[in-house]
Amino acid sequence: MSVVPHTTEETDASPEPISPSLRRVQGIASTALDRTKDATANALTASRQAWTKAAEVKRQAQRSLVAQRVATLADKTAAQTRQATAAAVVASRLGFARAAKLGRETVLPELGRASAKVRERTRPERLKQDWREFLLKWHANVGDKGIEKLSFTPTQAPVALEALTVKGPNRAHGHDYKPTPKLVFDWALAGVPEDFSKFSFVDYGAGKGRVMLLASQHPFTAVGGIEFAVELHDDATMNIAQFPRSRMKCRNVECVLEDAAALGPLDTQAIHYFFDAFSSQVFGEVLAGIIAAYREHPRRLYLILIGQEGGELAEESGVFKRIDLPVAERLRAKLFSPYEIAVYRSLA
Repeated sequence: MSVVPHTTEETDASPEPISPSLRRVQGIASTALDRTKDATANALTASRQAWTKAAEVKRQAQRSLVAQRVATLADKTAAQTRQATAAAVVASRLGFARAAKLGRETVLPELGRASAKVRERTRPERLKQDWREFLLKWHANVGDKGIEKLSFTPTQAPVALEALTVKGPNRAHGHDYKPTPKLVFDWALAGVPEDFSKFSFVDYGAGKGRVMLLASQHPFTAVGGIEFAVELHDDATMNIAQFPRSRMKCRNVECVLEDAAALGPLDTQAIHYFFDAFSSQVFGEVLAGIIAAYREHPRRLYLILIGQEGGELAEESGVFKRIDLPVAERLRAKLFSPYEIAVYRSLA
């Protein structure tokens, strides 16, 4: 089998030439296509620009609408603010007026009363009175607990004179019952620099017997009390009878129901004790009896006056001279005694 090779003419055939008319047509078509592309691109660009502008216009419109709403709201808020401000101004004026009226009618008078109270409370006399009331409470609740526990009938509570049955004509000159604070009694007795075993002790206005019980714990030869109120005398008698004998250094203790002005003084060396017992008139009568007995029989006598009216009568008697308490007791009494303590000694 033989292979017949292709001829050169078949493999190297040349394309047919393009005519000028066809080239012109192709050029026109190419130009038209380019123009169409350009037009399309321009149209797209214009469309995008139009959409962009439309969106911007829409945004501006929305912004304008929001601005209008904001402006409307601002105007409304401003109006409300003006109204609120005006109302606040009116209210403040009314408030100031009411406050001024309230101040004139209530606050200023109250301030005046408070100021008066402060002035009253800070007066030296009032401060002294408040301190005295504090001391009375302190003595009652602290200093007197020991003796009160030993009393069969309580001695601490005060008793009005009008509630008592009185012996003798001197009810008008008597005072309400109140007990002597124990520490005050101790400080006063310290002003007597003597051997108590040589002295008798007499309590004028003995009350419920507290001072007699305190005195019985010292070695006096005798302890006597004079009381003109029946009920108080009975309480004193009961307290003496029930007091622990182991605490008594003097067991010769007796309370007498009598008017002090009607009872003569003891004819022995004695300490005469007065704790706000009665008026200066009755004290003068009792003191006159003591002085008369002294002049008949001169001897060492003492007067202890605690809150008692008529102390000047003792100083003017020419028989008694006031003596000072020891330094320690004098200082304690000055600071912590609710009553003035005065001790007098006879000249003999």
